[in-house]
Formats: sequence, structure tokens, C-alpha cells
Amino acid sequence: MGFEVLRTKKGGYSKVDVITKLDALNGLLLAAQEGMPREKVLSELARIKQTPIRTEKGGFFGTPGFSVEDTDTYISDLIKMIEEKIN
Repeated sequence: MGFEVLRTKKGGYSKVDVITKLDALNGLLLAAQEGMPREKVLSELARIKQTPIRTEKGGFFGTPGFSVEDTDTYISDLIKMIEEKIN
């Protein structure tokens, strides 16, 4: 296996912030699968959605982060999975 789900790009999203948000979403998906009440899932999902993701500096001396497009798509897919699970 040699493929990346989230490509690295200078000036992309902060890797720490992305991983933190993805961990929270994956934990919520697992909790929803295990029967967490719908209202609690929705309130937790709203809180996670509001969590900001910082961007790294771009340019020659920029710091590599995760691709904005890849990350937004991945997070959107996770949110859809959570919403489908509780409906």
C-alpha cells in the first residue's frame, strides 16, 4: 500500500489540528455505532464542527501541512457517515 489519503502541501492545514479533529470525529462515529443517543451525537458533532483548523505558512520557508482540499473532503465524508448512522 503506498497511497496517501491526505497529501502534504506547504501552507496547508496544521497537521496537529487536523489529526485532533479527525480523532474526535472518528471517536464520535464509533460512539454513534455503539448506540450513543442521537441528541448527544448531534451536539457533539456541532461542537467538533466549530473546532478551528489553523493553516501553516506558505512560501519558500513555509511549513508543510495537510492539503486543504483533501482534508475538507475527508472531514466532509466522516460527517456524512456520522449523520447517516444516526438517521
